[in-house]
Amino acid sequence: MLMNTAQIKKASADDNRTLNHKMKILLDIGQALMESGADCTRIIRDMRRAAAHLRIPSDQLQSHVTYTTLMLNITDGERSLTQFRKCMKHGVNLAVIEAISKLTWRILRDNTPINAIENAVTRIRHRPRSYPTWAASLGAAIASGASCSLFGGSLSEALIATIAALAGFIAHRLSISNEFNPYACSMIAAFVSTIFAWFIPLILGFPTMWYALVSCTIFLIPGFPIVNSTSDVINRFISSGMTRAIDTILIIGGMTFGIAFAILFTGIENISDVQIRPTDAYLGQALAAALAAGGFSIIFNTPKKLLALVALEGILTMLIRNVLMNEFGLSQAIGSFAAAAVVGISALKVIHIVHTPNTLLIIPPIIPLVPGVLLYRLLFAILHIQTISAEELLQALRFGVDGMTIILAIVIGVSIPNIFIQSRIEMQQQREINAIIVRREAER
Repeated sequence: MLMNTAQIKKASADDNRTLNHKMKILLDIGQALMESGADCTRIIRDMRRAAAHLRIPSDQLQSHVTYTTLMLNITDGERSLTQFRKCMKHGVNLAVIEAISKLTWRILRDNTPINAIENAVTRIRHRPRSYPTWAASLGAAIASGASCSLFGGSLSEALIATIAALAGFIAHRLSISNEFNPYACSMIAAFVSTIFAWFIPLILGFPTMWYALVSCTIFLIPGFPIVNSTSDVINRFISSGMTRAIDTILIIGGMTFGIAFAILFTGIENISDVQIRPTDAYLGQALAAALAAGGFSIIFNTPKKLLALVALEGILTMLIRNVLMNEFGLSQAIGSFAAAAVVGISALKVIHIVHTPNTLLIIPPIIPLVPGVLLYRLLFAILHIQTISAEELLQALRFGVDGMTIILAIVIGVSIPNIFIQSRIEMQQQREINAIIVRREAER
């Protein structure tokens, strides 16, 4: 039976069937967010916003969120109802996160009927992605090729990285379509990309293109799990945060195994001569940063209207890092931290202009900051530990520590809003929700 606006009653006045129906809608919202790459704070915030519209008092609603399970309990002193939902498919779909966020605000302001909410959530969950497969493939290829330039590679090396990444992304999609284990998909894609980055220069008679090798797999970097893991831990969702961290490690492990197998298969030589500092701090790097940020945005299904803004953020991020490194002599970790922090803080203002969640604006621009060269050097040293000298091993370990430090600096920098002002943001939003509810009650 369809329910109209007038039939949305307080939870205490609902029968069990109606209350269970409301809980199902909340879990549909939570599942859509979890499977699209949202962190736990956003999931709970959006579900509670919808619950306020459904007239479920916040003190009667308890929620428990983990990486694979959502659980809701509603109790009013006389009865207690519980539902849970398994979330086994995880990916990144920023268009869904934006659509759900806007939906939960819209239903509050417009006093939307229950059946309309349910239909809207269903449409959002099953809508096609904003970009066709060929566009996503091209986005991954361009992102990797642009990253090659950011690492200091030449135009020819960037072209090789682009082609290799395209081959790897296609292999990744084919593996997913055949329902392979997700970590095996990462392994296969990394192997294919690395083989192509080695083989193409070989058949063309060129020497090994190191920058192409270290950047052709960057489209596989699990940027969202890394940032979400930190966000969950900071906001005391420890179980989910640790699970995301383990998932990140397994994805990187799959990538590492694929790259390692390709290195051993091809007999790739030492990488110690590769420079890690960009030689061009301005125009060329700005263009590469814009292309990289735009490419990652397409992979993550960012709404088309935001592509130009994300590309601009990518330019700003890279220029801040490079200027601090090249003009002021600061370390790459400090430069990356400052760049990520600027993105995280500025997004708090920009989201009110473009009306979108900050997640869409902070992660695509920071992934090109990941120091692929340093991590690749560490991997090479581990694979050749029996043949390299103690000095080379120590240097490689130092590169690995530097690389992990830079990644940690990036994650902390972009998480600054969560660390310092998250509670204030939530209080402000709660006041707005309360004002809407009071106004609706007055209009009855």
